[in-house]
Amino acid sequence: MAIKTIRSNVLRIVWEKDDLSILPTSYNRVVRDTLFDLDAAQNSSDLEDIGAVKYHPLYEHCWSVTITVNNVEPSGAITCDFWQGDCYNVDLREYNA
Repeated sequence: MAIKTIRSNVLRIVWEKDDLSILPTSYNRVVRDTLFDLDAAQNSSDLEDIGAVKYHPLYEHCWSVTITVNNVEPSGAITCDFWQGDCYNVDLREYNA
């Protein structure tokens, strides 16, 4: 239904100001599109449709979407807690090259 809270200052700027300049151009649009997909998700099957996976074995509500360059090279992940149709604690974890 909606993104409720964002932990990452970078994602907050992308989401609230639509400012992609804060991210590398190789995957900035992928990050923005993923945020739109998370915002539109209504249930866990919607998350699975965008490639999200549960990343914590003990907590069913923890999800992660891998961010890739050209759908090949992983550059990071967007994580969130998905509860009752809403995303909380949306965070960005960029991988170091």
